[in-house]
Formats: sequence, structure tokens, C-alpha cells
Amino acid sequence: MSPGRGRAPVVVAIDDAGSADDAVDWASAEAATRGCPLRVVHAVNPPLPADPYGVIPPLDSLLTARMRAESILREAVARARSVASDLEVSARLRLGTPARAVLDEAAGARLLVLGNRGPRGLLARSVSIQIAAHACCPVVVIRPPQGAGDPGWSPPRVVVGVDAASSCTPAVGFAFQAARQRGVPLAAVHAWTPDRPADLEAISGPPAMAEVLAGRILERALDRWRSEFAGVPVVTTLVRGDPAHALVAESRGAALLVVGSRGRGHVLAAMLGSVSRSVLRHGHSPLAIIRHDSALTAQPPAGRVADSVPERDQVSDHDKGPRRRSTSRNRRWPA
Repeated sequence: MSPGRGRAPVVVAIDDAGSADDAVDWASAEAATRGCPLRVVHAVNPPLPADPYGVIPPLDSLLTARMRAESILREAVARARSVASDLEVSARLRLGTPARAVLDEAAGARLLVLGNRGPRGLLARSVSIQIAAHACCPVVVIRPPQGAGDPGWSPPRVVVGVDAASSCTPAVGFAFQAARQRGVPLAAVHAWTPDRPADLEAISGPPAMAEVLAGRILERALDRWRSEFAGVPVVTTLVRGDPAHALVAESRGAALLVVGSRGRGHVLAAMLGSVSRSVLRHGHSPLAIIRHDSALTAQPPAGRVADSVPERDQVSDHDKGPRRRSTSRNRRWPA
């Protein structure tokens, strides 16, 4: 068995829309830090038959698409090696809809990384939202890096959004772990308004009392993890106002913004799915979306980075690793 075989990988999904480099860089560094393999995934969605008889597109067009896709994967694997030379890297080329292909490849992954630069490309923002809503592992959506000269930039830190629901607990643990791995402080943010009973459990009374109770919510969310991550500096922020605006503002200069999810199809930043979509659209940093039932969320991995690196012939779906049976909805390339 080769080094790293059997360990949950970090999976990075790439397209050819210009967002692959940032995603591969981030995923490679994260996999090296966690001491686990990296799997690079690229999906090609072929054109549908143009006539009612279901004529298959010409073979030469499929072969051209495959050659282009394999070139994209080779470049991504080479870039990953340049980030961490001893990182074990594999590549998978899938034929089918990007969301379904990526979700299949991410099954059992430690982390799924997506690039996101706007509405275009196979991994457009709408596809990223669909994947994040249904993935069974933590999902990180990468944005272009923000420089020290950008407006609102602040020293690197990990930011986590906290609400009154228990679903934020794994997100807080993930954020603590991420802050410790990077050697940066953790900024915990709780946005509140007195008229949000779902957030403050139908609290009525003067705003000062509501703010005190909001502070208790924030401290309770942190207390579970403080002893395990005692070396991580923590800064708490209470914001009276809209959660999305608060998190977008706090994301400036952040190394990572972490939000919680209450389950499939309901990705939440603080309370509502619309908040997470707003953060994904307007945020300034990589965004981690953490399922409340993810088994790997806050378990610091043991081990080291593997020594072996795949050869060129692994830059396709025909590597020697285990594979699932293909289906009509998500086909693999023909041999």
C-alpha cells in the first residue's frame, strides 16, 4: 500500500475559468498541513445530442475535450507539487454534470475545496452553492487573495460566525483548529437584533439586556473549545445588525471565514440560507461551510505528508485507486 492510501484526502475541484490556481494553491497547502493526500478533480459536461435520435457527438470532439481536460489536470498537479513537493497527489477526470461529479468524488473526503470567481465556468457560483448545500464534508470556497493595500485589509485571522443554534458548534471547532494550524487569532462574531426570536429565543426587554444575552450566546459557543485550543488568541465581536453585512465586513483580510450549516439544502452563515449566499457573493476571503453532522469537522488529523507522488499516467480517471460504478447520470470517459 502506498503512503497515504486509505486516508481521507483533501479534494479540490477545478475548472478552466481562471479560478483553479488559487484553489489548488490553497488546497495543496491545507493537505500538506493536515498530512493527508490531495485529489484534484475536473469534470467535463459534454453537449447534449442535437436531434431527437440522441446522436452522440463526434468522437474527435470528445477526444479533443478529453485532451484539454487532461492538460488542465496535469497543470494543476504540477502546481500542487510546486506548493508541497512531498505531497501525494492524484487526479480524477469525470464526464458529467460538475455538481454530481464533484459530490461523488468528495464522498469520504476530509475537506472539499472549490474555486469561485463569479457566474461563469463549470464551477460557477450557483454550482458552488449546490455543492456546498449537499456535500457531506466541510466545503471551502476560495476567492482571489486580498493584499495589504486593499481597502479594509487587516492582519490575518480566522473569522467564525456564531448563532444561537447548536449547528454552529462544529463550525467553531473547525475555526479553532484552522486558527491554530495557521498561527493566527480567532475572531468570533455574533450579529444580533432584538426582533429576531430565532436568534435570541424570543427575548423581550431593553436592548441592553438583549446585548448581554447575545454575549452569553457567543461565550457559550466558545467555551466548549477554549481548553482544547488554549493557545489560540480569541477576539469576540457583538454586532447589532444584519448577520451577512457583519460577516462580509469581518472577512476583509481574513485568512478564512467559517460559517455553520444546519443540513442538506440549508447552508447558513448565521440564521438563513440567504445569509450564506450573500457572504459567498460579497465576502473577501476563503469561505468554509461546515455541516453540523460532519464527522471530520473538528478532528485534528495525525500523521505526516506522504512521500510518494503520482506519475503522469495518473492524470486521468484510470488510476489504480478504488472507483465507483459509473451511472448514466455521471459517466466516466471511455478507455
